[in-house]
Amino acid sequence: MLELYEHSTSVCVIKVRLTLIEKNIPYEGHFIDLRRGGQFDPEYLKIHPGAVVPALVHNRMIFRESSVIQYYLEDAFPEPRMMPTNPVCRYRQRLLMKLIDDPIHPACGLLTQGVAFRKDFSSPEAIAKRMESIPDSRRRDRQRSVFTLGLDSDFVIDAVRDYQNLLSEMEKSLVDGPWLGGDLYSLADAAATPYVNRLYMLDIAELFLASCPKVGDWFDRVRIRHSFNEAITSWYSEDDADRFLPAEPNSGKKIAEILRWSI
Repeated sequence: MLELYEHSTSVCVIKVRLTLIEKNIPYEGHFIDLRRGGQFDPEYLKIHPGAVVPALVHNRMIFRESSVIQYYLEDAFPEPRMMPTNPVCRYRQRLLMKLIDDPIHPACGLLTQGVAFRKDFSSPEAIAKRMESIPDSRRRDRQRSVFTLGLDSDFVIDAVRDYQNLLSEMEKSLVDGPWLGGDLYSLADAAATPYVNRLYMLDIAELFLASCPKVGDWFDRVRIRHSFNEAITSWYSEDDADRFLPAEPNSGKKIAEILRWSI
């Protein structure tokens, strides 16, 4: 039995969870409460010293890094297949997944903080306390900027542009079929799903998808798969809905302005 150390709304967890469900792989889940610091529990740090999720345990071996875990699952459990056989298509899949890892994953965090989480750090004192908990100076500088300036932060502006680039690449890939793997629902589809879904959670998806209709159609297909409900919808609570609620009523207008600048 595989064991997955997971959190409800973590984008990295979701893409692994989707892969497990699509491959019909049974697993035992262990919930790590990120909001209450569960990732810093000494027992969990033995599993993942980086204090992040997910972590996968299989045959007493620990696997870390969500995309690497996806590749491992494809190798260890090859049926049903989630990577195309054509070398060019496989290259495109890996390129998309690389783009999702960097820069999209950090962009997702910055966009989420700028649109929604900023409301939890509305005073200089709250921001200062948050900064004290971040040992990495570069991450600390990014978050200070986002929590202080919100959607006017250069880091948020770059994040919006990075997201638009991902969606443009997905739009190109979807010319070849209904999925990012052509006719095959792939690891890249599972990897991209939580990042596009995050735009819906933040109520800004329509702004991004206006110029990417194929991505919008793709997401409609994604949402009716059984894996979407099991990996995403069933985990989403009322508390989550409140947490991801935009901090400012004009968030959409500011995002739209940034997108216009990016054209």
